[in-house]
Amino acid sequence: MNLLDLVPAFNRQLNQYRRAADTDSTLAAYLADAIEALNYRWTRDYTIEYTAPNTYHVEPEVVARDKRPIILQASIIYKMGNSSLISFRDGDFAWDAPQGRTNPLSLDLAELDAILPNYPKLAQALTSPIRGYSNIWNPESYMYILGIGFGH
Repeated sequence: MNLLDLVPAFNRQLNQYRRAADTDSTLAAYLADAIEALNYRWTRDYTIEYTAPNTYHVEPEVVARDKRPIILQASIIYKMGNSSLISFRDGDFAWDAPQGRTNPLSLDLAELDAILPNYPKLAQALTSPIRGYSNIWNPESYMYILGIGFGH
């Protein structure tokens, strides 16, 4: 599959945040980055083949249910790398959409998390008491300090 096939849907997702200088091939590169970022979440592996100049092919064919997450991830990568598109300032006026409720980046993140909630997370730390520390004869134990266990 040529990633240029997903560019029209990606354009609709970016809407007014797309820079005029970006070509379809540049947007296909963002889609390729999105596939690489999402590969660890799926049981299947997509491989991306780059052909000069700026052509990206993906094998195997992208499954229909993976197209929306790919577009969302590409939008997140694009908007995070181009944060100047989300806000602007001039001498008299400043506008910053991310401060409001309709932050386009957080909307993309929330939708992606809703679509792919069961991705692998980092390991959680487990704690347990140190063996022998809670012993009543240990001078550093809380029981020793309180005088419990010595007939007090």
